[in-house]
Amino acid sequence: MRQLAGRLLTAAALPVTLLSVAVPAHAQSAPFEQPAEAAASWLAAQSDGTAWNQDPATSLDAVLGLLAARVGGDQVEATLQWLNDPAILDPYVNTAADGAAGFNAGSAGKVMYTVATAGGDPTDFGGVKLADEVAAAQTANGTYGDGTAGSTAWAVLGLSRTDTPAAETAAAGLAAVQCPDGGFNYADVDGGDDCVSDPDTTGLAVSALVALGEPGAASLESAVAWLESAQAEDGGFDGGFGENANSTAMAAQGLLAADRSEAAGRAVAFLLTLQFDCSSDVPGAFMYTNPEDPEFGEATRLLATAQAIVPVSGQNLATLDASGADSEVPANGCEAADAGDATTAAEEEDGSGSSWLPWAIVAAVVVVGALILVFALRARRGGDSAGRDAAGNDTAGSAPAAGAATGAAPVADEAAGSAAADEAKDAAGEPDPDGSASGEPEADGSDEGKDK
Repeated sequence: MRQLAGRLLTAAALPVTLLSVAVPAHAQSAPFEQPAEAAASWLAAQSDGTAWNQDPATSLDAVLGLLAARVGGDQVEATLQWLNDPAILDPYVNTAADGAAGFNAGSAGKVMYTVATAGGDPTDFGGVKLADEVAAAQTANGTYGDGTAGSTAWAVLGLSRTDTPAAETAAAGLAAVQCPDGGFNYADVDGGDDCVSDPDTTGLAVSALVALGEPGAASLESAVAWLESAQAEDGGFDGGFGENANSTAMAAQGLLAADRSEAAGRAVAFLLTLQFDCSSDVPGAFMYTNPEDPEFGEATRLLATAQAIVPVSGQNLATLDASGADSEVPANGCEAADAGDATTAAEEEDGSGSSWLPWAIVAAVVVVGALILVFALRARRGGDSAGRDAAGNDTAGSAPAAGAATGAAPVADEAAGSAAADEAKDAAGEPDPDGSASGEPEADGSDEGKDK
């Protein structure tokens, strides 16, 4: 296992070609451009460096989420190194932790599947020859271990990643425990009339049937039909406790495995409505239900997020491919969004700071226009004064009367002198006698500091 990360990261760098998931036009927009990576970022941060809650079952789901998102190769290696310890593995795959008597074929199959998907050797892990033990746990009717659909499905999926996949008898085993309506139940072992289908187990069984190929075709068709009939209008699935992330995720990956892209797209769209965005304290995580249970909501996020990542990545358990996975987990993208918001705010502030310029230009035009008008009126007044006598009679173009010449000349001179004085005052910037302001600022400097 020391070479696991190297093997994982040097695997053929196939292009990340995810299935095209059709999302309805009315669906809520995803809170992240890369929702699976954002979820993986939150998920990886919940690890203690080796595992999640020091629990093999939870840790395996988390590792599968990282593998589906093709990130966190270093974390995957650390977790599988931790699980490779017999003291950790035995209590999980052996119920009694004392040998084959309590062997759990479903748990062992899940370990085998995860190790193989990560690029490790699933035939001999943690001191257990997983493939041999799982194959030997098949029962007479074709099921594995305790005979439930869940144990059988994980055994089939685990063996599908080895050189000795499950035989046609495994398809007969799943058919033997299939409910009359086509779905599967997590605990039923005979497929009788009391079998109540649930989306979680049915989605898992669908991926196992896809992995089995043609022998499982008949059971696959009816199982998928049940899944589609059980889907709510908003795309979610109810596992008995209301529509939730876990049931929807398991059903969605099964629908993806069976190439039911429309139904899978609706399920993924529903899942994205459960993802916390950057405004929350847990950006990227998925809530189990919306609204969250006030008592158990926080505790359910871990598994909800781990399982949701698989279909949100466009992957499924039948064909999950971690080729070309990155060793690190990328940031959730909230930092870039915050930086963008800050830039926008700065741009808005800069725009508001320069918004005075158009108004200043308008004001300047008005002032210049007013000055031109004032000067024009004054020029006209000066012209009128020069062409009238003291009595106000127009003298332009007519010869003065002989008797009026001596008296009119001094008055006309005085009027002309007054007009000239007005013009001189205007030029000097002094106020007019009527108190109206001139075109220049007052001498007290009250206009100093205004916008230019």
